[in-house]
Amino acid sequence: MTMLKQGTGRALTLLLAGAVLASCTAHGRVRDIDLQTHRNYTPYDKAFYETLLSGRAWVFEGKDLRERRNVVHGFVFTPEGKLLECGARIGSKGQPLWTPWRTALWKVDDKFAAVGAVVTRGWEGERPRFLALFYDPATGELANEIRVRNSTSNKRYWIRSTTGQLQDSWPRALADACPSIKPPKTMEINERQTSLRMDELRRQDPDAPVRNFPGSHMTAPGRTGLGASRGAPTTTAEEVEAYLAAQEGNILKSPQGNGFAYVKSEGREELWALGADGAEEEFVVPVRSSDGTRVTAKLGGRDVVYVVGYPFPFAPTGHRHPAWQLTDELIGGGEPVPLPWLGKRYSGYRFLFHDKTLTIVGPGDRYLTGRWAWTKGRLEVSVDGDEGNARSIAWGDLARELGVAPRVWTRSTPNRG
Repeated sequence: MTMLKQGTGRALTLLLAGAVLASCTAHGRVRDIDLQTHRNYTPYDKAFYETLLSGRAWVFEGKDLRERRNVVHGFVFTPEGKLLECGARIGSKGQPLWTPWRTALWKVDDKFAAVGAVVTRGWEGERPRFLALFYDPATGELANEIRVRNSTSNKRYWIRSTTGQLQDSWPRALADACPSIKPPKTMEINERQTSLRMDELRRQDPDAPVRNFPGSHMTAPGRTGLGASRGAPTTTAEEVEAYLAAQEGNILKSPQGNGFAYVKSEGREELWALGADGAEEEFVVPVRSSDGTRVTAKLGGRDVVYVVGYPFPFAPTGHRHPAWQLTDELIGGGEPVPLPWLGKRYSGYRFLFHDKTLTIVGPGDRYLTGRWAWTKGRLEVSVDGDEGNARSIAWGDLARELGVAPRVWTRSTPNRG
């Protein structure tokens, strides 16, 4: 993110960023990838960023612009939606000169389908700019990534243009450099941070960054920034598979805020696409490429491709799909129950639910085994040796049979956990 003003400042920023990128490409440090299939998803949703940023300061440097490296800049995100900015312009002799910039407005927008939730920064009557922010809970680092065009190949790439840290306090160095900026009364001045060099400022108070902010674990594999990785993979197939196995039956959320449930049982793999009210609108069977590098799902009539090893599109919400709430309750009950919807063939039988398997108690204490699976919104039950007579019931009908009212997720439901 540049601190230069409008017009020539923005042009110079893009020119220098492109020069840096061309140099990186020449040395083989930027991988040539298609940004339409390799999406650079930000790690969190709108609600998380609003809570994370509000009332806090972002202290940072311009990493990919030589004259901006190690030069401290700062934003204050006020709870009222104002963005206070203390930045350095470059003087006639190449020296940084700090000054407060026009007060802007900030908000979080989740309409950017290519990346997910972004922070918009704008002034009245002007087109807002957006920040694709990547927060690292382990370190408290907050970084911005931008797309630039390589002047040689005419291709677009992501670069990590700005790096810094999120703080609850405003550095004394910036308070002195821009005395007209008045942070919120709840924000203290950090008297230990007196340097306008980023490396020194970090050392002056290593405990200043906001680490492990509540909810920061609610992210999907690989959402760490294609700018940081220079276009290289950001996760592994093993991490993605472990994530999916842990999330089966849970509700996941796309960068656009749409809900999905992932299902894998009895050799089947499904995505249940949910509407705004949490009801299933579409059942999709993902197709994996023969070499395991791509997964394609036809959603809304178009093919959506995930390249394995890159940022995963579906993030956790902490909520269980209603169907799994029902089988969770059946498993947790620990007692065999009748399933009258199976018909006369199994009248008098009782079914004890385990993880994907069944113990069946028949008349005269005769014991059988079986399996259960969710598929296309229905619970399918089969008895070993009688697979041809598998029967199923929609989860809504099962809830009525059990007298249970499971919680239903909607797009307005906040994340939990």
